[in-house]
Amino acid sequence: MIKESEQNIAHMEYAVRLAKKALGQTHPNPMVGAVIVEGGKVVAEGYHQKSGDKHAEIIALDSYTGTPKADTTLFITLEPCSTEGRTGACTNAIINSGIKHVVIGAVDPNPNHAGAGVKLLESAGISVQVGVLEEACREMNLIFNHWIVENRPLCALKIAMTLDGCMAASTGHSKWITGELARKDVMYWRRLFPAIAVTQNTVSSDNPMLTSRLGDEVSCSRRFVFNRELRDLENYKNYHLFSDEFRSKTIVIYGAKASRDRIEALEGMGIEAWEINESEDKLDMGEFLNRCAEEEISGVFIEPGAKLATHMISNHLADYLYIYQSPKLLMDKKGHSLGRERFSELMDETIQLVDLKRDQFGDDALIRGYLK
Repeated sequence: MIKESEQNIAHMEYAVRLAKKALGQTHPNPMVGAVIVEGGKVVAEGYHQKSGDKHAEIIALDSYTGTPKADTTLFITLEPCSTEGRTGACTNAIINSGIKHVVIGAVDPNPNHAGAGVKLLESAGISVQVGVLEEACREMNLIFNHWIVENRPLCALKIAMTLDGCMAASTGHSKWITGELARKDVMYWRRLFPAIAVTQNTVSSDNPMLTSRLGDEVSCSRRFVFNRELRDLENYKNYHLFSDEFRSKTIVIYGAKASRDRIEALEGMGIEAWEINESEDKLDMGEFLNRCAEEEISGVFIEPGAKLATHMISNHLADYLYIYQSPKLLMDKKGHSLGRERFSELMDETIQLVDLKRDQFGDDALIRGYLK
């Protein structure tokens, strides 16, 4: 006979799968799944589909047609909200439903609300269990968790490198460092983040699409191109980012020192653009992230070259790293690698990743985590 704790895990796993049906669609809100269980079976379910829509537990409660029994239990991946907001307090709806058992995956990451929903439910005589599949429930909302606590976007860098640390050959050639399985995993993260960014060098050399291709479904987040001097505009009509069906989602980021004639040429193409300040002949990436915050873009997935990656890591502009490493040796003394324009003399100067997650994709390894 299956143990109750194993049943709880199975039901919460299902709630997580429900939540992920809205992968990348709920920003700046979290992904949340909810199921109502009676007699060990799911009798109602729901998941939050987009910002402004009903919350997962409300959808589940609305679809529940029975009368709560002694064992009726609501499973929610995230602590229910206790404030009115745009959709009303979910705690009130749960209390009014008559359900007397609630199982929660992760508490609200907002320090101003964490635990408040649990206390309200308990004060109404509802038994509450917290922490079932907590890591999985928290992990799927890493963007929201950062956004709600820090009030700024989660800035993540995706880096593919060889075993000897090269991100590209001395010529700039980098296709392909990793294999197909690792590249497919990148599609998941592209789907998750509300924005993706690359440099003009990447556009000119690789002509990327920057879409997420999972199965037969193709989706596209907002796409940024860092082009400080507005180079290569004459070729923009040939690039996917400016000619495909998602071209209206592409935004060019240029520096305040760009020439007037190039700015006018860009404007004539009808391409959306943001002008930001420059510092030491570089785009002010801090200002870029502030602008993203103003636009309620809660996370940016940057696929940088070695120079930009080094700059952002060294200047504490990046929050999170995805490092895909292949078991290849490029053996190129002028290969592009992390650390360009940075000098370190002691191991005390290392930059560390914390809260690590590791995965294997064929022969390639992924290590990801927060920059300490």
